[in-house]
Amino acid sequence: MVFKKKYNFLLWVLIFFFTVIISTKCSNSKKAKIDIFYIELVNFNNDSLKKQVSENIFDKVSFYQNSKLVILSSNYVTENFPDIHSFKNAETLDKNIEPGTKKIKVEFGGNYTVDSIRYSLQKYIYSENKWIKKSDMGFIKGTTTYKKAKEYAIMEFGKQIVNNIVAYTYN
Repeated sequence: MVFKKKYNFLLWVLIFFFTVIISTKCSNSKKAKIDIFYIELVNFNNDSLKKQVSENIFDKVSFYQNSKLVILSSNYVTENFPDIHSFKNAETLDKNIEPGTKKIKVEFGGNYTVDSIRYSLQKYIYSENKWIKKSDMGFIKGTTTYKKAKEYAIMEFGKQIVNNIVAYTYN
């Protein structure tokens, strides 16, 4: 009888020990690192182009899966990835900006034609109560083959701008 009590006690101690080890291993597993980038759209005078870019970038996340860049709504991210970049609207920043906050300024370079557009990308970080420029890609010229319908050109330009913004965050 005493042997059975000692056996049960030892069994419970082992179960408790393994439960603690398994729970700590699970809680220490790799968590996704989320980098937040605020996107500021400047001089986007064309409402349809601004709408196209903002709908495709704000509140989205990006990550690499099998060496391919993936952009999703943050609602659809369910798995852990090594790094995730989240894109927010810079207009939502308040006056209490934390040091280390990152921003990408996308400046529209004037009018666009049906087959080309110009815009610039600049990366900033907030430090010592001011935005400090970290890098500047200068003006980029986007082109499209949609020559007949302007709304298709806007969709194509919007995709190009969003893809360049996302790729720029990883550099």
